[in-house]
Amino acid sequence: MSEVATEPASKDSAEEDTALSLAALSLAAGSPRTTPCEEETEEKRCWVCLEGERKGPLVQLCACRGSSRWSHRACVEYWRRNSDKEDAAYRCGTCMDHYRDALSLELLSARLQAERTDGEDTCYTLDALASELQTQGKYDEAEPLFREALGLQREAHGGRHPGTLISIGNLGSLLQDKGDLAAAESLMREALEVQRETQGDRHPDTLTSINNLGMLLQAKGDLVAAEPLCREALEGRRELLGDRHPGTLTSMNNLGMLLAAKGDLAAAEQLYLEALKAVRETLGNRHPDTLVSIANLGALLHAKGDLAAAEQLCREALEVQRETLGGRHPETLASINNLGMLLMDKGDLAAAEPLCLEALEAVRETLGDRHPHTLTTIINLGNLLQVKGDLAAAEPLLREALKGRRETLGDRHPSTLDSINDLALLLMDKGDLAAAEPLLREALEVWRETLGNRHRSTLASISDLGSLLHDKGDLAAAEPLCREALEVQRETLGGRHPDTLTSINNLGILLQDKGDLTAAEPLLREVLEGQRETLGSPHPSTLASNRNLELLLKNN
Repeated sequence: MSEVATEPASKDSAEEDTALSLAALSLAAGSPRTTPCEEETEEKRCWVCLEGERKGPLVQLCACRGSSRWSHRACVEYWRRNSDKEDAAYRCGTCMDHYRDALSLELLSARLQAERTDGEDTCYTLDALASELQTQGKYDEAEPLFREALGLQREAHGGRHPGTLISIGNLGSLLQDKGDLAAAESLMREALEVQRETQGDRHPDTLTSINNLGMLLQAKGDLVAAEPLCREALEGRRELLGDRHPGTLTSMNNLGMLLAAKGDLAAAEQLYLEALKAVRETLGNRHPDTLVSIANLGALLHAKGDLAAAEQLCREALEVQRETLGGRHPETLASINNLGMLLMDKGDLAAAEPLCLEALEAVRETLGDRHPHTLTTIINLGNLLQVKGDLAAAEPLLREALKGRRETLGDRHPSTLDSINDLALLLMDKGDLAAAEPLLREALEVWRETLGNRHRSTLASISDLGSLLHDKGDLAAAEPLCREALEVQRETLGGRHPDTLTSINNLGILLQDKGDLTAAEPLLREVLEGQRETLGSPHPSTLASNRNLELLLKNN
């Protein structure tokens, strides 16, 4: 039910792609500050003016560490407005962390307008502004800029130039974020095909495109097609860049995500552990990339049901992010939210709620009410209140999130469909099955049309509608839906995947309610055995399955 606010970067960023094609623009030029250190030994002072708090409050606006992390907000704004460094408008030149603020958009927009007026080349600024808009969730504003940049590249260099191919990939990445997976796939395949022909299978740009297409296919639910691409990207990066290069570690995380989606948590865990070990050794325990790897492993352990180990990692990441990035940084807020969700699953709702409230207050303030991260955080607080039984407080939050996603992403975006489903499940908890049913049918219809009948989200939606019909007492209509979902999940995810086990349980309970205890018993035994193997005997889901089987045997 809950959504994780931050996942590992499933795609190589558009900014990195732009840097590959426009290297002469020196995207990574350093800023005039000192090198950050792990331990702060000097008095806090602003890295711009070198004054302390006498001049005003010191804040942290980027991911730099040590004495270089502190600044006066006005000093950094002055530096960003007046620096001759091309990327100073929107990101720190030392840690490369984006400011993700209105000033970034203001300065890049002003630069673009000046370049248009003076007849200068606008490609770099178009990509930079479009990428910043994409990062801030302003997809509709970003799209025409990416399209303009692509048009200029095609006109100037043709359709097979490296810069053109990266612009194609950037537009594909945006369309994927908007939920137009079919259009995104077409662009990504176009870029990859030409890159294989012109640059070879082991060129860094080609490997980036292989990675991104793999992640898109994973988003579509085509795990069979996605896996060889993710493995190819990882193998190529290991050969080309080595086992400890950031790009290689990104591919490890991405393949880990895919394996986790397949239900192969053991294989995913090994990749996450390898990536985390490497970043701890090469970058230290406090680097942002290390914290992402910590969060990834924590999320996996959460999914495995090892909540104690997951909590330790989540708290480690959050503690360092609060110290190094500050309490309002998007990654800090994601970790706050994720820890809240973990505590909710532990049953510690009293500890979870203030974290979810803190995260929501901050993302509303920093990102606005319609940003994708804000809407996810709204949903998570709504889900927590639903678990608490406060359905009256939960419902307006889930309705706000659904309205926001319909307006910003459209009715057919996967995130919108998730919100439709969330609201329907709440209405089911309220007993308003009549209001819930059309929502579940709407979501299922679109999932079938956009992602097909075998996508994981489609199957979950089939199961949810089957559960509603079960609750309505329409067992005859519920059973074929439950069997459809289970049959495909066994084929695509395997018999031990959590989604498959949930569907086995649902069908077993339905058959029990029909009075067919002979058919129900082996299903409930299979669920219990599978959860003991994958989650362990103490996991709450395992305990619930044990109670279900005991109840059936008692009544048999």
